[in-house]
Amino acid sequence: MSQDPIFNLDEAMARVDDDRETFEMMVDLFVEHGPKDLADAKTALEEHNAEGVARSSHRLKGALLQFCAPAALQTCKTLEETAKAGDLSQAEELCSHLEQELLRLLTALRHERDKGLAA
Repeated sequence: MSQDPIFNLDEAMARVDDDRETFEMMVDLFVEHGPKDLADAKTALEEHNAEGVARSSHRLKGALLQFCAPAALQTCKTLEETAKAGDLSQAEELCSHLEQELLRLLTALRHERDKGLAA
């Protein structure tokens, strides 16, 4: 697991013009859809469908960009790029690492959202 910051709150807030309500809404959407995109990528991998892995990874990458989550984003980019090239030889390992990073991110985002709701 990475020791890098899980995500950059200041940059993520700047992307929504420091609107806490919008940030919390984005967190809620990501909590709902992020794991589904990863599950779709894993299903595509089980089917040896490189195009499906690339497509699901691309969707997830777009969401990760909003939260400035470097470790998860880099792993997702690598997964997308290798799948686009038709190479699934490292996809299982990348999916596993991405799943770990996604869990770290989801935990951190939920924590940050809950702090805001308690305020």
